Amino acid sequence: MVGGYSRQGDRALADELDVATIDKLLKGRTMSVYALLVSQGALGVREVQRTLGFSSPSLALHHLTKLLDLELVSKDEHGVYEVSRTIRVGSLSLFVKLGSRLLPRFLFLVTFVAAMVLVYLAAFASWPPTGSDVMFLALSATTVLLILIESRRLWLLTPFLQQLDTLLGVTERQL
Repeated sequence: MVGGYSRQGDRALADELDVATIDKLLKGRTMSVYALLVSQGALGVREVQRTLGFSSPSLALHHLTKLLDLELVSKDEHGVYEVSRTIRVGSLSLFVKLGSRLLPRFLFLVTFVAAMVLVYLAAFASWPPTGSDVMFLALSATTVLLILIESRRLWLLTPFLQQLDTLLGVTERQL
C-alpha cells in the first residue's frame, strides 16, 4: 500500500475523481486567479487583486485560499502564491503554456499547415501553377484562415482576459 492506495489503478481513479471535483469547484473568479498564476507565475495577494481588478485584497485572498484548499497553489513565507499543481480543466484545457503566455492550441495547427504549404511550394509546386496547385493553395489558405478565426475566439475566452478588458475599458468590438 503506497500513499493510501492499494493499487496503481486505484490511484489513477482517485486522481481522475479529484480532477472531476476540481473541475466543478474551479469556476468564475477562482478560475481567473488560477489562470493568472499559471500564466504569470508566482504572485502576491495585491498583485492578483490589481491585475484582475478585484475590489479588495480580501477578495483575491478568498480565491487564493480556495486554490490552496484544492492543493493547486502553494504559499511561501513571504505570502507569495505559485502553482504547485497544473491541471487543465474548463477553458484552460484549450490552451498551452509557452513561456509566460497561454496560447490557444490551434496556433500549433496553423504553424503545421503553414509549414506544409511552404514545403509544397518549395518541393512540388510548378510554374505556371496548375489547377491542382491552385486548389491546394486555396484549400490551405481557407484552412489557415478558419483556424486563425477559431484561435482568436479561444483567445477571447482566456479565463482572465475578460476581467483585464473590463479593468482597461476594452470591449470585444475594439479587439
